Amino acid sequence: MLNHKKAAAMVALAAAAAAVPIAVAGPAQAAEKIITGTVAAGLGLNVHSGSPTGTVIDIMPNGSTARLSCWVSGPSVTGPWGATSVWDAVEGYTTPSGQNIDFVGGTHVFSADAWINTGGDTSKMLPHC
Repeated sequence: MLNHKKAAAMVALAAAAAAVPIAVAGPAQAAEKIITGTVAAGLGLNVHSGSPTGTVIDIMPNGSTARLSCWVSGPSVTGPWGATSVWDAVEGYTTPSGQNIDFVGGTHVFSADAWINTGGDTSKMLPHC
């Protein structure tokens, strides 16, 4: 049989434990949002490493489908949809012939949004990086 002091201590301990959040295993967190857009640059679209003014590391062919995850501001560029300073973080792309190219390694790579048709304002469709 419990005395009143032990019972009160157990109730206080149980109440304190109930107030502490407990991690429960469940489904993995949702992946970041990805949208796609079609490259509309006759000679291809430069892909820059680390920032919109970083080294060009690749050229996405015209008609490629780019996978985009976020955006940053950069130099203003004029393309088929007008002038913009929005630069898209490119996770990878699929060429018109079906070859998949993925950029991995933790550093974002960027291309000018003015040359990628996403069907809307990318800066309102994706989070800022």
